[in-house]
Amino acid sequence: MVKRLFTWFLGIIVLIILFCVASWYQTKKSLVRYCQETPAGTSLARAEESARQHGFRFINYSSADHKAFVTAGGVMGRYVCVIEHDGKRVVKASLDFND
Repeated sequence: MVKRLFTWFLGIIVLIILFCVASWYQTKKSLVRYCQETPAGTSLARAEESARQHGFRFINYSSADHKAFVTAGGVMGRYVCVIEHDGKRVVKASLDFND
C-alpha cells in the first residue's frame, strides 16, 4: 500500500515538473519572439500595449536611462527584453539573460 502511494506521489511530482518546464519554455519562446518583433521606430505606447497583450510585465521606471524592461513570471526574471527608447519611440530591443 505504501509503495503504491509513493509511486502515485512520485508520478504526480514528475508531471508537475514536466508542466513547469514546458510552461517555462513556451514563455521564453514567446518573450524572445516579442523582443525580435519590436523593431526600432515602434511607438513606446504600442510596445507596452503589445507586451501587456502577451501577458508580459512592462516596466518603464528608468526614464533617466530611457530603458524599459519586459519580462514574464514564467521565466522568473531570467530573460528580460530591454527596450531602449527616446521617450516616445523604441530605439533598440535586445534580450538579456540574467543568470
